Amino acid sequence: MTRSQAKCPYCDFQGEDQIGMEINSEKRLSEDQMMSVDWEDGYWFNYLRRRNRDQVTLVSLHTDNEFYSFDSDEVEIEYCPKCGRKL
Repeated sequence: MTRSQAKCPYCDFQGEDQIGMEINSEKRLSEDQMMSVDWEDGYWFNYLRRRNRDQVTLVSLHTDNEFYSFDSDEVEIEYCPKCGRKL
């Protein structure tokens, strides 16, 4: 297996929510753990989520402008931003 084909922890999708390791903290967190933080403290989570067999998105959860709740941004990607493996 070549380096580009090997899964890194960020694109090794696990659990019910099919997400990889959180990129900023380098910890394996569930979406429930990320959603349960106190958003007033200013959090930012980035992780990969497998939507279905052919679709992977890069998800960014971050504190909203009013430091009250969170905003979410998602973009469909083809390659892991950490190891370069085709997803």
